[in-house]
Amino acid sequence: MIQVTEHPIETDALFERLCPEGTGSIVVHVGVVKPVVEERKTQGIRLIPDGDLKGELEKIEHDMREKWNVLDILLIRRIGELRVGETILVAGVTAASKEQAFGACQEAVGMLKKKRGLKKEELYES
Repeated sequence: MIQVTEHPIETDALFERLCPEGTGSIVVHVGVVKPVVEERKTQGIRLIPDGDLKGELEKIEHDMREKWNVLDILLIRRIGELRVGETILVAGVTAASKEQAFGACQEAVGMLKKKRGLKKEELYES
């Protein structure tokens, strides 16, 4: 399941979206806006779509399903202006085993961080 949104991500509802039958393990990574980047305080970030962001997420999902024995994948990416502590991204994976769920989730997060369809601007404090 893929989602690109300008709205806050409701993390409480993530597990409801990732519970197919046969699940033995659910791993969810929630990335948030950092208060300090490169030793400078920030107020937040601006994430601007620059290309086919949804298509990139769909490709990540497809590649993950080809490589890993997973039951479900959830990838959510925020866009717009976000403040420190707000959720930037979610990568969630369900699988029959914890090894598959952890491995796939870690790889998905790494792939999300290498995105090309998104420009990021740090909003440093003055």
